[in-house]
Amino acid sequence: MDQVFDTCINPDGEIMISALITAAGSSARYGKNKMLEPVQGKPLLIRTLERFLACGEIEEIIVAARSSDKATYEELTRELAIVKIVIGGKQRIESLLNALNASCGDILITHDGARPLVKPDLIKKLISCVKKTGAAMTAVNPTATVKITADQSMMITGTLPRIKTWIAQTPQGYRREILKQAMEKAVAEKYFVPTDDSEIVAHMTSHAIVIVPGNHSNIKVTYRSDIAIANELFEACC
Repeated sequence: MDQVFDTCINPDGEIMISALITAAGSSARYGKNKMLEPVQGKPLLIRTLERFLACGEIEEIIVAARSSDKATYEELTRELAIVKIVIGGKQRIESLLNALNASCGDILITHDGARPLVKPDLIKKLISCVKKTGAAMTAVNPTATVKITADQSMMITGTLPRIKTWIAQTPQGYRREILKQAMEKAVAEKYFVPTDDSEIVAHMTSHAIVIVPGNHSNIKVTYRSDIAIANELFEACC
């Protein structure tokens, strides 16, 4: 944890940090484009972007969008100078790679556009960890007991201790070359199964990934019932 890896340094001597926001999904389980749903009076996507703008360490934000949404998102973000909208792909990995290729950062912070409750302080903690380790992710311990079954018989074979079990979240962060190598290899091999960036990096590279404890309030809006929860949580914690 004490080693600081070499990175590309900008002329002003600072490491450049970019946020890559994936917002190119179909929102099939939600039923319509959830990125435009209101969270305390503003579109969900804007609430997510505001959390990264509030962090103060992000120099550019790249949003991957469906081609049909690109013009809408550009209009929504036209006053946000550091935000750029790019067209995503059919798979999340392809969208992330498109955003990566449009970015300039030495450190890349990946995040689901549908998580509008991430705390700016958590983003800062993640960035600090990535500077030291090269790869890190946010995650939380489960609040329920997790059981393991062997097969379709549904017979329990074990219990995972909560203290050693983590539920993956975003944001996650990587040195540029680590994420680029992993995503390019995944796209080339059509490795589209995982929805977690850290799993792709772990599978496609030999780089270890460190966990930064996250927040249970950092929910992902997937179903229509989630938007009501997000509105209540936003009012309470943001």
